[in-house]
Amino acid sequence: MIECNVDYYDGVTSKKKRARLIFDRIGGIIVVVDRSQKTYSIQSIVVSPLLGKGVCRLQMPDGIVCEILDKNISTDFLKTLGAQVPGTFIEKLESKTRYVIMAAIATVFLVWIAIGYGIPLLAKQVAFMLPVTSHSIFGDDILVVFDSTIFSPSELSESAKNEMTTLFLELTEAISTEYVFNLEFRRGGDTGPNAFALPTGTIIVTDELSQLISHPHELEAILAHEVGHVIYRHSLRRLIQGSTIALLIMAITGDVSTVSALASSLPTLITETYYSREFEREADRYCYEQLVADGIPPIHFANILGRISGLEQPLGFLSTHPSAQERKRLFSH
Repeated sequence: MIECNVDYYDGVTSKKKRARLIFDRIGGIIVVVDRSQKTYSIQSIVVSPLLGKGVCRLQMPDGIVCEILDKNISTDFLKTLGAQVPGTFIEKLESKTRYVIMAAIATVFLVWIAIGYGIPLLAKQVAFMLPVTSHSIFGDDILVVFDSTIFSPSELSESAKNEMTTLFLELTEAISTEYVFNLEFRRGGDTGPNAFALPTGTIIVTDELSQLISHPHELEAILAHEVGHVIYRHSLRRLIQGSTIALLIMAITGDVSTVSALASSLPTLITETYYSREFEREADRYCYEQLVADGIPPIHFANILGRISGLEQPLGFLSTHPSAQERKRLFSH
């Protein structure tokens, strides 16, 4: 038989009393308080594990709580009940500051790996699981939202539009027929000289951007860059990365229907959350390869980017693009 003093709480008020606890290995546990006593079976009691220098708490089925302050007595109780006891591996991890710090550092590292590499990798896998035809849920609706909130009708002449459209069709005619590429023109307003790629293959060019172009090859370079975003499904990948739960559901179950619930987030994503640097590098490499394959000097892309970056309010997506020096090295030869 083991006896010890405990702090007693009746489960109704926060008032603490001193009580006597008797542990009978045969009959169970007896709590003696204010000349009365209650008996409980061991199986009916919930025993909290010892954490660090904390106390052992016994939760009785009627709400009464007893705290055992003597850790040696607590160990005997815990061993009898098969619970965690001091000296075990888990108890050491929880009671030693250095282990806690090490665990915190390891947790931060694992989270960083998951966010920086794991989630983007899964997002890429999920994005390429989706058939191109399913991207239609992101198409016309997004353009409607843009037209009602951001853009206004283009003021370019029909001849200018036709000329750029012809160039765009020549650029995309050899690309897989999975995509239905389309070129749209809008006055950008606050977005300024800019271009946007929708997942469906629609590319939007603002009037302000077209006015900065001094050579047709510069427009081809810009369009090739945006086509790269479509080919590599950057909008979808960024959208999926922003919804980890949906990402895991789609990756594990293969159910792509969840993506429709994310469609309403894409307009804000495209205009306010710019592509990551790695996405931009992928689009840059695609642009470079297309220009070289078509016999177009890549320097034209560097020229238009330099002209845009020289503005007081540079093109929005440049904020997360690779550095100017990095891009100059790629497109200057």
